Amino acid sequence: MRPFLDSLNRNRSKPSADAPRSSPYARCGRLAARQRAAVLAAVLTLLAASAIASPAAAQKAAGRGAAEIRIGNTMPYSGPASAYGIIGKTIAAYFNKINAEGGINGRKINFISYDDSYNPAKTVELARKLVEDDRVLLMFAGLGTAPSAAVRPYLNTNKVPQLFVASGASMWDQPHEFPWTMGFQPNYQTEGHVYAQYLLENHPQGKIAILYQDDEFGKDFVKGVKEGLAGKIPIVAEAAYKVTDATIGPQLARLKASGADIFFDVTTPKFAVQAIRGTAELGWRPQHFISTVSESIGAVLQPAGLDNAEGLLTGGYLWEPNHPAATADPAYGDWLAFMDRYLPGVARANSLTIYGYAVAEIMVEVLKRCGDDLSRDNVMRQATGLKGLRLPMLLPGIVVNTSATDHAPIEQMRMMQFSGGRWEHIGPVRSGIDPGAVSDGFKAIFRYGSATRQTAGQQNANTVTMMTGSFGGTYVQIGADLASVLDDGANFRLLPVVGRGSVQAVADILFLKGVDVGIVRKDTLAYLERKGYANNIHKQLAYVAKLYNEEMHVLAPKSVRTLQDLDGRSVAVDLPDGGTFVTSINVFERLGIKPHLIYVEPRVALEMLRRGEIDAMILVEGKPLQLVSQLTDANLHLVPIEFAKSLREDYLPAQLTSEDYPNLIAPGERVDIIAAEAILASYNWQPVAVDRYRRLSRLVETFFSHVAQLQQPPFHPKWRELALQATVAGWTRVRPAQEWLDHNPMPATPTAAVDDGNRMATEERFRQFLGARGPAAGKMEDEEAIFREFLQWQASHSVKQ
Repeated sequence: MRPFLDSLNRNRSKPSADAPRSSPYARCGRLAARQRAAVLAAVLTLLAASAIASPAAAQKAAGRGAAEIRIGNTMPYSGPASAYGIIGKTIAAYFNKINAEGGINGRKINFISYDDSYNPAKTVELARKLVEDDRVLLMFAGLGTAPSAAVRPYLNTNKVPQLFVASGASMWDQPHEFPWTMGFQPNYQTEGHVYAQYLLENHPQGKIAILYQDDEFGKDFVKGVKEGLAGKIPIVAEAAYKVTDATIGPQLARLKASGADIFFDVTTPKFAVQAIRGTAELGWRPQHFISTVSESIGAVLQPAGLDNAEGLLTGGYLWEPNHPAATADPAYGDWLAFMDRYLPGVARANSLTIYGYAVAEIMVEVLKRCGDDLSRDNVMRQATGLKGLRLPMLLPGIVVNTSATDHAPIEQMRMMQFSGGRWEHIGPVRSGIDPGAVSDGFKAIFRYGSATRQTAGQQNANTVTMMTGSFGGTYVQIGADLASVLDDGANFRLLPVVGRGSVQAVADILFLKGVDVGIVRKDTLAYLERKGYANNIHKQLAYVAKLYNEEMHVLAPKSVRTLQDLDGRSVAVDLPDGGTFVTSINVFERLGIKPHLIYVEPRVALEMLRRGEIDAMILVEGKPLQLVSQLTDANLHLVPIEFAKSLREDYLPAQLTSEDYPNLIAPGERVDIIAAEAILASYNWQPVAVDRYRRLSRLVETFFSHVAQLQQPPFHPKWRELALQATVAGWTRVRPAQEWLDHNPMPATPTAAVDDGNRMATEERFRQFLGARGPAAGKMEDEEAIFREFLQWQASHSVKQ
């Protein structure tokens, strides 16, 4: 953490040797470690949204005006998945064909493909090389679930398109969380749904055994099968294998012993060969399904033995090599001509060449639509705007559709059975998407059939209840944001509950059954303890994270110039269970002001204020408040609040500007006020409380891993103030949250996240802060106050950016 702080004392920043020790810079040098860590947390949070990583420089080289189009790719040309290497070779050959025909809008394609050996760590290394050194415009058709998932955060953070990933994982269709990533083929859950439809129609009395690869690929596929079956056909055995295993013989023996007559074989080519040959050697002849990733005749079925493969079932969406019906499609003839000229030594029986051919075609289609605007933004705009596209080599009736909210180009398949040495299509084109299946409520009520008790247990085990605040307030918006981002229905649910404010939230966390967490204000607990309303409350409550600062808004006629003017007057402070109530009485008490308090909710209070029935109203919530923003009364204004010494223990300095409330504050002016800290609190559960502790752990894991998404529009701007590392003085962090932070350390220094230019900009912001405070900065009475004010100043400016 030291480079930024130390930089404040380097020659370009620090004062002369004879500068008075009371100066702000001298005080900076004497900060305690805790204070420095808090400053760093805010600095990193601010810079995370605006830092320009070096990959961004590649945009200029690969974008508009570039003489060529550089496309990056990683492919397992060696290693356990080397059978897929032919896809990369086919793509390269297809791009050579396009270049020979004149390129894309006059530009040649430079396809840079590296061997990652199906090793995610190597994929990360090579992706960085492609983006930062080779300066590619985009990454395309990277193969494999684990390798592609490993680079997805890096590419999305740096806004590099990750297009048409060669993996059927459903994770590529998450546009809200990963807007720069898109898959290509039907995802594994879609494929599983299609197979389940077929079984329910043709083998409803069967018993199922499943062999799957123990990773996201296998688990995703199994999830789709189970969802599609809805418990209507029993699964009597499951066995997993790892990609590093030498053999799957023991798994096959266990599955055969289960008595299953349906076998789902969710394997990649190497293990699919073993599974097809192994079932034959065991004399086990179930209805055998294999996944589309392993349906290649040349790469899988021939090595396994065509006699052993007879009767296999799978799904298809592309023409198969040498299929009689394909000869009537002109696109098939084009593929044959391509193979003869550009891949003459490759067997036509290898259907992976058709995959590589098709995915290269859709990439070329997107690039053609880009015209002369080869910016990354436009590439994504074109890729997410494909409507009813009939792609050559797709089976009749299957089309490509994408949108900004749908990153799954193909969602249809047709069942196939291997017979007489080739795949034959059986039945109609099937959609793997059930419109009703998007409703988790439908799944819970209808799709799980008779498994009511199991479903109820799953629903309750994965649900966390969060107490927010009164209707229309910031707490409710924060709760809604969390539910929107974190709630995926099946694995985790967050139920935000409209509450009655900070005081009631404390009581609800302590006493109300089913409430797991709530938003409370730090000064609420301090007040409760100081007044003797609660003993040892810090041992019972703990915090998950500090969320943001809540500004104290005092709305009054312009005749009220200071808070002291409210002494003896009528002031509305919301209902007596809310945080505004506590903050108001706490501030008035510390400043020695004794108003007559009115306990009404803000909408009623505003009407009373307009009619002259009260002298002021107070709202303590995160700015900007809708109620205040919509106010146009020329007789009212926001009253400034002096950051007095008696307030510094529990509050921070803050400002309101014309950008926050243009109807109340003139351009260029500001109102200095104070702010209170809002935290997400929980009962301090220990591991012995197994169920409650586990639910709290699920919340922490899900929440902390989605912070970056919450800090982007359209979510509340207050999320940008969140820094997970920030501590809350006098409080203990809940154990699951502390353990998560210990195992997921944040960058130790700003240089881990930003370059020198950004660090210099941070120092400049600190100097701007001191200049904005003017003489008052030098009069601050302790270094903590200086930096607490700097944190608040920086947070308020980050919201505006």
